[in-house]
Amino acid sequence: MTKLRTLQIGNVDVIGSRFNGQELHAALCSEGFDSHHLVWKKMGSDAKTTEIEYPFKTPLNNALKKLESDLSIQSILHPAPVAIALNEHFRAADLVHYHLLHTGWFSLLGLPLLTKDKPSIMTLHDPWSMTGHCSYPRSCDRWMNGCGDCPDLEVIQSMKKDNTHRMWKAKRDVFAKANLEIVVASKWMLQKVQTSPIFSHFKHHLIPFGIDLEKFRPGDSEVARKKLGIYPGNTVICLRATVSPFKGLPYIYEALEKLSTTKPLTILTLEDKQLFKDYLGKHQLIDLGWLEDSDLIAEAYRAADIFLMPSTAEAFGVMAIEAMASGKPTIVFEGTSLPEVTFAPKGAIAVPMGDSDALTESLRRLIENKDLRNSIGKEARQLAEAHYNWKTHVSRIIELYEQVMSEKATKANR
Repeated sequence: MTKLRTLQIGNVDVIGSRFNGQELHAALCSEGFDSHHLVWKKMGSDAKTTEIEYPFKTPLNNALKKLESDLSIQSILHPAPVAIALNEHFRAADLVHYHLLHTGWFSLLGLPLLTKDKPSIMTLHDPWSMTGHCSYPRSCDRWMNGCGDCPDLEVIQSMKKDNTHRMWKAKRDVFAKANLEIVVASKWMLQKVQTSPIFSHFKHHLIPFGIDLEKFRPGDSEVARKKLGIYPGNTVICLRATVSPFKGLPYIYEALEKLSTTKPLTILTLEDKQLFKDYLGKHQLIDLGWLEDSDLIAEAYRAADIFLMPSTAEAFGVMAIEAMASGKPTIVFEGTSLPEVTFAPKGAIAVPMGDSDALTESLRRLIENKDLRNSIGKEARQLAEAHYNWKTHVSRIIELYEQVMSEKATKANR
């Protein structure tokens, strides 16, 4: 039997490999598929990952990004789809799976042609494809009826002038002609695509992301703490430090300012450094920075007592799942996918969106009550084992591929 030739297409391979198709590509190879990964920018050494190439690629892309910014349009002008259509791996593929196309390198206008005769799947990582410009509409519902009169042009992805209605119509017209099946990772995102005028006509598949449950697991926290230099006896609050408007940094600041406890604390941060330098002297601060080493990320979770993730917008939240798998209680805001995917209140604590008092009180309770931390952490691990096994995720993706190919064969034989 001929091996199914699959192609993952995305923006990059190494950074965010859990989401951009690289880890899925590797898993498909191990399962016997003839898999290839085609990326805008290759950073790793995988022999079956290829960079999209065309003449004057970098200067042309930079010029087009500036032009799009000046015109207040997004992912329209780039020639990458032409290069993809001519690529040998695209031409040879039986099935193509798209990831993260809206990061400033792809033109949506190419999707109808790319998907016309090639079975195609797209994973939606956020709601950008169904809005006039933003990655997360939050409380705004204009995306349900055409956008326009945007209340926040500055939010990611920003626009200089209100061109949101035209962009929304462009997306509607493009996706109406595209032949795709849509994958989302949470019920929160599924509800968005099912009610979107742009996406409601597609076949939708709810397939939660999986993680390596052997890597992200409860372990010897004292060994991890010593490795990271955490003071003995400190309660460790681990969090993602980023100025992204969606990750809740102002509320973390407010909660830490209001927090009253006699317990010595360590703030253990991932991603950006120096965002919590004002707490030096009051608490121990360890900034690990941006990590691609998943083993070190797993060490950070094992060293933690609490994982704090009060995102104001989140379509899934892999870091919360990794913390769950590591047996740690997580605190999240309501109104995003996080209460759903963490199974709050069983596997996490969810508090009202933007309520820093409730955030503070939940932090205090967990800091003061080790038994409560252990109880939630134990259940969190069990839930992660039941719902977020990486092998299960890959199996469900493979089942989808086989289903899509079977439907193609059925149509061809009619």
